[in-house]
Amino acid sequence: MQRIKNINDLTRWFLELKPLNIFLLSLLGFTFSIWMFSIIYQLDKKVYMHSNKLKLYLLSISAIYLITFQLYVVLTFTHFQSFIPFNFLAILCGFTLMIYTAKSYVNFENKKGYPTHGVFEVFWMLGFYLICVWSLQRNLNKYIND
Repeated sequence: MQRIKNINDLTRWFLELKPLNIFLLSLLGFTFSIWMFSIIYQLDKKVYMHSNKLKLYLLSISAIYLITFQLYVVLTFTHFQSFIPFNFLAILCGFTLMIYTAKSYVNFENKKGYPTHGVFEVFWMLGFYLICVWSLQRNLNKYIND
């Protein structure tokens, strides 16, 4: 196993996994956020030589908030009514990650000349996690290794 030193190594390792491994990791619950963040980070890095620090910061905060919220709900599942405002923010963060993931994926395929789906189709596939992992992860393995 390779040593992970920074965010680039983590996102690259995550996108090089096989679809079955991604699915098995998804049983933990919070890996979907990391997977989407990894797609955005790696594909934008390949398309644009410079990184947009503000975009990276906002998407990092969204992914961290989703992970923290999921862990908090699992650990203290007693007072559901107090979660409602935080739940709306978690949904907003999830949709933000899904939108940027779809845009990054389609933008990368367009720039490289690969046949692509539309942004809405990729966004819709992200809503159905199983379909998305099996269809997109194979392409992501190829894109990251190129």
